[in-house]
Amino acid sequence: MINEKQTLKDVKPYATPKYAKLWDLKLDSNENPYGASKEVLWALKELTNAQISRYPHYGELIDKVAQRFRVSQDEVLLTNGADEALSVVINTFLDKDQELLCFTPTFSMPLIYAQSIGAKIKNVNYYTKWLFDANKLIEQVDDKTKIIYISSPNNPTGECASVCDIEKILSKFPNVAMILDITYINFAQNPPQYYSLVKKYDNIFIVKSFSKDLGLAGLRLGTIISQEQNINSCRKIISPFSVNVAALCAGIASLNDTEYENFVKEQTIASRDALFEGLCEMGFKPYKSEANFILCDFGRYCDFIFQKLVSKGIITKKFDKNSILATHLRITAPRAQDVSKIFEALKKKNVIVFDLDGVVFDVTNSYRLAIKETFKHFSQKELSDKEIQQAKELGGLNCDWDLTKYLLEKHGVNVELDEVTKVFQDMFFNPNNEGSKGLIDNEKLLIEREVFEKLSDSYDFCVFTGRPFEEAVYSLEKFGILKYFSKIISQDDIEKEKRKPHPEGLNRIKKEVIYNEICYFGDTIDDIYSGIASSTLTYGVAQKDSQSAKILLEAGADDIIYDISKLDEFLKLKEKSYANG
Repeated sequence: MINEKQTLKDVKPYATPKYAKLWDLKLDSNENPYGASKEVLWALKELTNAQISRYPHYGELIDKVAQRFRVSQDEVLLTNGADEALSVVINTFLDKDQELLCFTPTFSMPLIYAQSIGAKIKNVNYYTKWLFDANKLIEQVDDKTKIIYISSPNNPTGECASVCDIEKILSKFPNVAMILDITYINFAQNPPQYYSLVKKYDNIFIVKSFSKDLGLAGLRLGTIISQEQNINSCRKIISPFSVNVAALCAGIASLNDTEYENFVKEQTIASRDALFEGLCEMGFKPYKSEANFILCDFGRYCDFIFQKLVSKGIITKKFDKNSILATHLRITAPRAQDVSKIFEALKKKNVIVFDLDGVVFDVTNSYRLAIKETFKHFSQKELSDKEIQQAKELGGLNCDWDLTKYLLEKHGVNVELDEVTKVFQDMFFNPNNEGSKGLIDNEKLLIEREVFEKLSDSYDFCVFTGRPFEEAVYSLEKFGILKYFSKIISQDDIEKEKRKPHPEGLNRIKKEVIYNEICYFGDTIDDIYSGIASSTLTYGVAQKDSQSAKILLEAGADDIIYDISKLDEFLKLKEKSYANG
């Protein structure tokens, strides 16, 4: 086995999806929702075979960039996206054990590039969210600091650094390189004019992407602007032909179409500001932004809001649960006509919480069969459905591993829970299996997808289940209904002593979900007890005239639904009865 170099041991690669997924609104990557200029599309159609079959020549686009930024051609280096621009500067000027200094949070790629060569990262925290503070940054510069990375506007926080602040840092540390990433600068209301600093300071490297404002993300085009000697140094490390002819062609056409560029800017600023105002009015905490996105703090509702948007085909940027942005979402400004779709998706609704087994899924030939087969494995005896049901009706045995162990002990067979669990899971669900994953694949859907779709305009859906999270997600995804559920509380989320019939799971949902009214559907006595203990309107799911229906009502169920497949009709009747008092 060939081992990677030591400096890569702790580097986590930037995750990207392998396949495109169709979203109604894709708002997680800050891409340009208007796309590239029509001039770009025409130019690409005009590409000749001769151009494609020969190595590219960069002169014409370099001239355009130099004119745009009012620098000389020798002060421009074209790159394969801004990512390569960052990599080139860092690999040219940063050595192992030196230091890259930046505010946190910020764009992660410079940090990855620095780590990969063994350099240190020094993160500077904001005094005030999210205001650029040059003095705070200056305080943290020391003898090891070789590069200062500043994103302006910053991704993901959206604030700009003034020219005065940038110049203050450049002049104070003439031997420290500054990477000034201005990828989002065209979306600023009054963009700072940084370009003149290149003539004045030999320690600044301005990096610009063509992905966001010009809509060329798929073609990968960027640039470095710095003094000539710096550009020559960067040429030593960059591939001689890293920018392809299609990207060159598109770059020239897009810079020529300033009318379209201005249109995109005006539309983006309008939709960004409308998004900000609307989120404020809804009681959330968005931050003012000079970029083409809004960062919004949703607090304890963040996970729910993220999934609520997903259920309506809207994807946003979610941050790691251990990040200081764990309660935030970054939302790319959509087209002006699509802003209302976000607000519509976010509106407060009634919430339905489902147990899964026996409510959403028929588990007769999955969980019930796994109980029987595990019992038989250890006892060499058959187990009846009646005895399983009687055990469930006792309460306190919501987990089928515990229930199986109880039944074995009742028959005089003493087995450790870990052994019972292993045999049970080997039969029920093995995600590593090729083809069928186990008895879990015998399940049937009790509530058809169309019912969820129909009800989703009026209700948000959550899950409170005794299943492990992976099993819950597997079955919901298999039947194509995962997207409808905005919150899942599983066995993995609750300490053992606080699982059903304890109300912890429902209490968490009520705390972390925004709703008008909330109700819970379950099919066991533990579900009912849990609902009552959390002061949640709770409906039992049972067969008509069955003993279980009587038991659930006696346990305190507010009502019984006898055919869960007709959930929409049941809810309509309930709405009428409430309306009539």
